[in-house]
Amino acid sequence: MLLKKESSSDKIILRRGSVGNDQDGTPLLINDRGEAYRVNDTAVSLWNMCNGITFDDLFLEVLRISSDSESEVKKSLEQMIKQFQKISVIELRD
Repeated sequence: MLLKKESSSDKIILRRGSVGNDQDGTPLLINDRGEAYRVNDTAVSLWNMCNGITFDDLFLEVLRISSDSESEVKKSLEQMIKQFQKISVIELRD
């Protein structure tokens, strides 16, 4: 799976799909199949950063703006990227 080996951390992360809003204003990430997932503003911000960036660069950018420890940021970011992959709103490329 994602990021188990060092070589996976240099894959390019690309956004797929789009962002929208539910009727009540809740942000949605919508994959290319039209499936919509309710998310928070942080998830949308992170998804927006996935514009051809490597995991390592994304990690450094998130770490720069976070008050959490390096290990917590990395763990949370890995989980979020896995979730984005699961719902098909990002793609990983070599």
